Amino acid sequence: METFVFLTTIALVVALYHQFQKNPATMQIGTFGVFIVLGAIISMAYLFNITAQIVKISMQIGYGMAVFFGVVLMLSMVRHSWKKSHRLGLPLLVSGYLVSLLLFSQWSLWWQSAPWLMLYFVWQFSRFIVSSVLYGYVIKAPTHGPLVVLGGGLADGYSVGNIVDKRIQAAVTDANKMVAYPVIVFSGGQGNDQLRSEAEAMRDWAVSHYSVPREKTQLEDQSRNTYQNLKYTSQLLSAQPFTFYTSGYHVFRGVLLAREQNIVARGRGGFVPLTYRVPAFFREFAGVMSMHLKRQVMWAAAWSLIAFVVNMFITY
Repeated sequence: METFVFLTTIALVVALYHQFQKNPATMQIGTFGVFIVLGAIISMAYLFNITAQIVKISMQIGYGMAVFFGVVLMLSMVRHSWKKSHRLGLPLLVSGYLVSLLLFSQWSLWWQSAPWLMLYFVWQFSRFIVSSVLYGYVIKAPTHGPLVVLGGGLADGYSVGNIVDKRIQAAVTDANKMVAYPVIVFSGGQGNDQLRSEAEAMRDWAVSHYSVPREKTQLEDQSRNTYQNLKYTSQLLSAQPFTFYTSGYHVFRGVLLAREQNIVARGRGGFVPLTYRVPAFFREFAGVMSMHLKRQVMWAAAWSLIAFVVNMFITY
C-alpha cells in the first residue's frame, strides 16, 4: 500500500509539471496539488507508524471542521451571487438546504449524507487556493510588453488608494527592468460614485509618482469590471498578448476570465497585506464558483447523490 501511494504521488507530480508547461491557468493544477498533499500526508502516516485510532480521530475532527468551513464557503458564495445579480434562485436553494438539516434531523440517512455537500465546497476551495498560489509562484516578470494595470476603485472617488497603488508599483517595477520601456495600459472606467475614470487617475498617479513616460501610456476607460477590463483592453491592443497587474489575490480569477474569452494574457500581483488577503480570497473563490454557476449546482447535486448512495450501503 505504501509503495502504491508513493508511486501515485510521484506520477501526480509529473502530471503537475506537464500541466504547468501546457497551461498554468487552470483549476486542474489545484486538483493535482491537493492529491499530492494527500499522498504526502498518507505517506507520512505510514512512515511514522501512526495508529488506526489516531487516524480515525483525526478524520472525525477533520470532517467536523470541513463541514463548518463548507457552510462558511457556501454562504460566501450566496452573498457574492446576491450582490452581483440580486437573483433569488441560489439564496432560496441554499436556505432550503440548511432548513432541511433541521427538519429531517431524525432521518439518520439524511443527517449522515447531507453534510457531505459541504465537503464539495471545501474541495473546490482547496483546488482554488492551490491553483492560485502555484500560478503566482511560476509566473515570472515579463521581458516585453505591453503591460496592463487593472483598476480597483478610487479613494474619495478621485485619488488612487493603497491597493491600486501596489498594482501600479508592480507594473512599473517590471517595466523598469525591460530593455525597451513597454506601453502601459491603465484599465478602468468611471463608476457612478467617482469623479473621473480609474484609468485616468492611475495614469496620472504613475506619471507623477513613478516617472512613467506619459507617451508610453494608454487609457481604457470604459470597463466596469474585470471581465470588461480584459475584453476592452484586448480590443485596444488589437488582441496581442499582454501581462496584466492586479492585487495578488485577484490574479488567478483574472487569468480564468481571460481564458474564458480566448484572450492570451498572463497575470501578476501587487502586494496585499495578509489581513486583507485572507477575506479577499473568500470573495475571489465565490467569484470563480459563480463563473459557471449552473455547472457548480449540478456537480454539487451529483456529490450529494453519491453521498446518499455510499451511506445507504454503509447503513444497510
